[in-house]
Amino acid sequence: MGDRWELGAAAGGSLLLCTALLVVGCALGLRLGRGRGAADRWALVWLCYDALVHFVLEGPFVYLSLVGNIANSDGLIASLWKEYGKADARWLYFDPTIVSVEILTVALDGSLVLFLVYAIVKEKHYRDKVAWGE
Repeated sequence: MGDRWELGAAAGGSLLLCTALLVVGCALGLRLGRGRGAADRWALVWLCYDALVHFVLEGPFVYLSLVGNIANSDGLIASLWKEYGKADARWLYFDPTIVSVEILTVALDGSLVLFLVYAIVKEKHYRDKVAWGE
Protein backbone atom coordinates (compact mmCIF):
# COMPACT_ATOMS: atom_id res chain seq x y z
CA MET A 1 0.00 0.00 0.00
CA GLY A 2 3.00 2.27 0.41
CA ASP A 3 3.71 2.28 -3.34
CA ARG A 4 3.21 5.65 -4.96
CA TRP A 5 2.40 6.11 -8.58
CA GLU A 6 4.75 8.61 -10.14
CA LEU A 7 4.66 10.15 -13.56
CA GLY A 8 8.08 10.33 -15.21
CA ALA A 9 9.25 13.36 -17.15
CA ALA A 10 8.80 11.72 -20.55
CA ALA A 11 5.31 10.46 -19.71
CA GLY A 12 4.40 13.84 -18.25
CA GLY A 13 5.60 15.62 -21.39
CA SER A 14 3.62 13.23 -23.56
CA LEU A 15 0.50 13.77 -21.51
CA LEU A 16 1.00 17.53 -21.62
CA LEU A 17 1.41 17.49 -25.41
CA CYS A 18 -1.72 15.38 -25.92
CA THR A 19 -3.66 17.68 -23.60
CA ALA A 20 -2.43 20.72 -25.53
CA LEU A 21 -3.55 19.10 -28.80
CA LEU A 22 -6.96 18.45 -27.28
CA VAL A 23 -7.30 22.08 -26.14
CA VAL A 24 -6.21 23.40 -29.56
CA GLY A 25 -8.52 20.94 -31.34
CA CYS A 26 -11.46 22.02 -29.17
CA ALA A 27 -10.76 25.71 -29.71
CA LEU A 28 -10.33 25.30 -33.47
CA GLY A 29 -13.38 23.06 -33.84
CA LEU A 30 -15.59 25.40 -31.83
CA ARG A 31 -14.34 28.41 -33.79
CA LEU A 32 -15.01 26.71 -37.13
CA GLY A 33 -18.39 25.53 -35.84
CA ARG A 34 -19.75 28.95 -34.87
CA GLY A 35 -23.33 29.36 -36.06
CA ARG A 36 -23.81 25.63 -36.60
CA GLY A 37 -25.76 23.04 -34.65
CA ALA A 38 -24.31 21.18 -31.68
CA ALA A 39 -23.71 17.99 -33.69
CA ASP A 40 -21.66 19.87 -36.31
CA ARG A 41 -19.69 21.76 -33.65
CA TRP A 42 -18.72 18.61 -31.79
CA ALA A 43 -17.96 16.77 -35.03
CA LEU A 44 -15.61 19.64 -35.93
CA VAL A 45 -14.00 19.50 -32.48
CA TRP A 46 -13.32 15.78 -32.91
CA LEU A 47 -12.13 16.15 -36.49
CA CYS A 48 -9.77 19.03 -35.63
CA TYR A 49 -8.29 17.04 -32.75
CA ASP A 50 -8.01 13.99 -35.01
CA ALA A 51 -6.19 16.02 -37.69
CA LEU A 52 -3.75 17.40 -35.12
CA VAL A 53 -2.99 13.90 -33.85
CA HIS A 54 -2.38 12.60 -37.38
CA PHE A 55 -0.15 15.48 -38.46
CA VAL A 56 1.57 16.49 -35.19
CA LEU A 57 2.10 13.08 -33.57
CA GLU A 58 1.93 10.41 -36.25
CA GLY A 59 3.51 12.42 -39.08
CA PRO A 60 6.77 13.01 -37.19
CA PHE A 61 6.80 9.33 -36.18
CA VAL A 62 6.78 8.36 -39.85
CA TYR A 63 9.52 10.88 -40.65
CA LEU A 64 11.74 9.81 -37.74
CA SER A 65 11.25 6.16 -38.64
CA LEU A 66 12.16 6.70 -42.29
CA VAL A 67 15.33 8.75 -41.62
CA GLY A 68 16.55 6.67 -38.68
CA ASN A 69 14.71 5.27 -35.72
CA ILE A 70 12.88 6.56 -32.68
CA ALA A 71 15.30 5.02 -30.19
CA ASN A 72 18.17 7.23 -31.43
CA SER A 73 16.10 10.40 -31.87
CA ASP A 74 15.75 13.32 -29.47
CA GLY A 75 12.95 15.78 -28.87
CA LEU A 76 9.47 15.87 -27.43
CA ILE A 77 7.81 13.79 -30.14
CA ALA A 78 10.58 11.19 -29.98
CA SER A 79 10.22 10.99 -26.20
CA LEU A 80 6.50 10.40 -26.61
CA TRP A 81 7.12 7.49 -28.96
CA LYS A 82 9.92 6.16 -26.72
CA GLU A 83 7.39 6.04 -23.89
CA TYR A 84 5.00 4.17 -26.18
CA GLY A 85 7.87 1.89 -27.19
CA LYS A 86 8.27 0.71 -23.60
CA ALA A 87 5.14 -1.36 -24.14
CA ASP A 88 5.96 -2.45 -27.71
CA ALA A 89 9.53 -2.20 -29.05
CA ARG A 90 8.34 -2.25 -32.67
CA TRP A 91 7.64 1.46 -32.26
CA LEU A 92 11.27 2.19 -31.39
CA TYR A 93 12.94 0.65 -34.42
CA PHE A 94 11.94 0.57 -38.06
CA ASP A 95 9.22 -2.06 -38.32
CA PRO A 96 7.85 -2.12 -41.89
CA THR A 97 4.34 -3.08 -40.80
CA ILE A 98 4.01 -0.35 -38.18
CA VAL A 99 5.54 2.34 -40.41
CA SER A 100 3.44 1.40 -43.44
CA VAL A 101 0.23 1.51 -41.40
CA GLU A 102 1.24 4.88 -39.97
CA ILE A 103 2.01 6.22 -43.46
CA LEU A 104 -1.49 5.23 -44.55
CA THR A 105 -2.97 6.71 -41.39
CA VAL A 106 -1.24 10.07 -41.86
CA ALA A 107 -1.79 10.32 -45.61
CA LEU A 108 -5.28 8.86 -46.01
CA ASP A 109 -6.95 9.47 -42.65
CA GLY A 110 -5.36 12.91 -42.25
CA SER A 111 -6.47 13.95 -45.74
CA LEU A 112 -9.98 12.58 -45.21
CA VAL A 113 -10.27 14.48 -41.93
CA LEU A 114 -9.32 17.75 -43.63
CA PHE A 115 -11.79 17.01 -46.43
CA LEU A 116 -14.57 16.40 -43.88
CA VAL A 117 -13.76 19.61 -42.02
CA TYR A 118 -13.97 21.48 -45.32
CA ALA A 119 -17.27 19.77 -46.22
CA ILE A 120 -18.86 20.65 -42.87
CA VAL A 121 -17.59 24.24 -42.77
CA LYS A 122 -18.68 24.91 -46.37
CA GLU A 123 -21.93 22.96 -45.86
CA LYS A 124 -21.32 20.73 -48.88
CA HIS A 125 -24.14 18.37 -49.84
CA TYR A 126 -21.83 15.33 -49.80
CA ARG A 127 -20.55 15.72 -46.24
CA ASP A 128 -22.77 13.01 -44.74
CA LYS A 129 -22.02 10.58 -47.56
CA VAL A 130 -18.27 11.01 -47.02
CA ALA A 131 -18.51 10.81 -43.23
CA TRP A 132 -20.78 7.78 -43.05
CA GLY A 133 -19.98 6.06 -46.35
CA GLU A 134 -23.54 6.17 -47.62
